[in-house]
Parts: sequence; C-alpha cells; structure tokens
Amino acid sequence: MDFPTVLARLNDLPSTFRRNGPPYTQLIDSIARALAGFTLAADATEAQVSAFTVALDGWLDVWGLLWGVARQQNEANSSYGTRISRTVLAWVGTLPAIQAWVSFYAPGGTVVDNYPTLGYSITLPPTMTPAQVTSFLRSLNRIRPAGMPFTVNQTASGIFLGTQVFIGTGLSQAPYLTGTAINLALALNPVTPNTVPIIPTTFMSDPTINPSLAA
Repeated sequence: MDFPTVLARLNDLPSTFRRNGPPYTQLIDSIARALAGFTLAADATEAQVSAFTVALDGWLDVWGLLWGVARQQNEANSSYGTRISRTVLAWVGTLPAIQAWVSFYAPGGTVVDNYPTLGYSITLPPTMTPAQVTSFLRSLNRIRPAGMPFTVNQTASGIFLGTQVFIGTGLSQAPYLTGTAINLALALNPVTPNTVPIIPTTFMSDPTINPSLAA
C-alpha cells in the first residue's frame, strides 16, 4: 500500500472519531507516512518473491540459485536475469539446442554436425578468454545429449606481419587471418550428470518445518 491508500484506511472511521483540520490531520498524515514506509517495503519484498521479472539484486540471486544458476562476478541484474530465463527455458539435447546455446553464451561461435559420423563440433570465437571457455564448457552439461561425442575448437586469432594498408585515413596494420582452429581439451564426462536437488534438505526431513512428516 502507498501513502494515499494507508491514509484512506486510517481515515475510514465514523465522523465522531475524526476531526477537521490540524492538529488531527497532521497527526494522521505523520502516522500514515510512517506506516507507508513499511507497507511499501513489504509490497516490494512480496513482489520480488512472487514475480521473477521484478526481482533485483539479492532477490534475483535467490531466484537464480533456486534453479542452480549462480551470478557471475560483477554480473549486472539485466544480464543475469536474461541468463537465468534463457537457461531455464533452453532447449535440450538436439543440435538446434546446442546451436541456440552457443549463439547466446558464445556469440560468433558455430556448431557443425559430423555427418555421416556421430557427434558434432563446436568452434568458439577467438575473443573468448580461457575463463570464459571453461565457464561455457561447464554450462554445456545442461544442454548436451548424454553420451554424444563432440569436440570443441577455438578459432585462432589473426597475426600481424608488419605490413600496412591504406584505408583513406592514414596507415593501418594489415592482419593476416589464419583461419585455423585450435582443438581444446575437454575436462568433461561423456555423460550428462543427474540433476542435484537444490532445495534445503531439512524441508524433506524436519517435521517442524514440514508437519506432514510428524509421526
């Protein structure tokens, strides 16, 4: 409830209990202002608990951890919220699912089916750091089909051989793009791990929290 709503509730009294003008109106206004501070905070808390789309900061972390998606270091609310929703709603198991996952977590990467043999190959862009590559490989556990062989490569960055090219605004170094890819070693199991329960286990064992377990 906001201030006008709280004030209307306080003034919802028979006329014999109300007075016209100050100091009565000043007193009621001050009480309503104080109560509105609590009600606004309570409404905001309830909204963030009940609606993922309005959750921010710590409450957004709570939503993410419920689904096993932790916030990355210095990750903004907007990008974290998008990552949570895309992770939870992501396709799973098929080649298009892998392609959609790569397009979001590794923009510029490609996925190619190894037809006629089994499996597929993922090529990551050269701009990804080793830490980002490791994070991406771990995230694949949510999407990749269990037991399907695959390889991960990273496009080699271009090299500069000291040549120059004119582009109309002065001299610029001319890169020779190698176009090759470097195979990355995978520290992943060949199967997709089972889902790990992330709700508090006391809920399933404590009769005080869950009365249905009481003898």
